[in-house]
Amino acid sequence: MKSNRLATLIGVALLSLALAACSSFTPVYGDRAGGGLSEARFFFAEPGSRIEQIVLNRLRTVFPQPARPGDPTLSVSVSAGGAYEGISNAFPARRPLGRRVTATVSIVGADGTAFSATRFVDTSYQSDSVTPADAAAADGAMERAARAVAESLRAAILAGYRPGMSAPVAPIAR
Repeated sequence: MKSNRLATLIGVALLSLALAACSSFTPVYGDRAGGGLSEARFFFAEPGSRIEQIVLNRLRTVFPQPARPGDPTLSVSVSAGGAYEGISNAFPARRPLGRRVTATVSIVGADGTAFSATRFVDTSYQSDSVTPADAAAADGAMERAARAVAESLRAAILAGYRPGMSAPVAPIAR
């Protein structure tokens, strides 16, 4: 009975070592980031709105290396909308309202656009009969959606962009 247990234990240990040798984990952030993106350096375009600023700040955190001459420019274009844009007494209070944040990231080098991706996030918030509370709820929902779309763009960049890409590629859209 003891030899069966010992053989099973040795078998499990060998299988664990074999599986560990077949897979590898690399960090997404930091100096040793996977996918060759630890050396990705970008100039970041100026944001045109608060929502764009949230997205760009998140991407600056992910790609912290300082840009050098000749590095591409990363720009973000964000649009926000929903079924109901204004505050009106015609709609009952405490009603869920939907919003969508759509963002497009473009990495533009000397040869043109090297990478482009578009992502969107839907969110909602509950309206309120008090206008300042309704406006604060709408702003909070839009900022949460902007953070989520920034994470989606980060994943798209990690999956599709490699430093040194210069040939135009077809945009990835979802």
